[in-house]
Amino acid sequence: MTVVKISHKRDLDDLISKITLRLGKKPTQQEIIDACIEFGMEHFDDLVAKLVTIPIIDDEKVRKIQEASESLKDTPWKPLKKEQFASQDDFEIYST
Repeated sequence: MTVVKISHKRDLDDLISKITLRLGKKPTQQEIIDACIEFGMEHFDDLVAKLVTIPIIDDEKVRKIQEASESLKDTPWKPLKKEQFASQDDFEIYST
């Protein structure tokens, strides 16, 4: 048996209380965690989206970026000089 530290113990207790009222019987913490694991497996992409710390670019965001890029394609570009960038890396990234 493994011990797992739960940072939202109060939320777990509240969840157990709500489920108890709905089901008419009190589930164990183990039953709740097992159900959460099953739910996470069934809704894996949603779980990953909840856990990711960086934004995920989905098809809709890509489409919006492409539309914005297309609408700005005729915008005149004034090349910047190397000394206007904070670092050599910035110059190489943004001047290509």
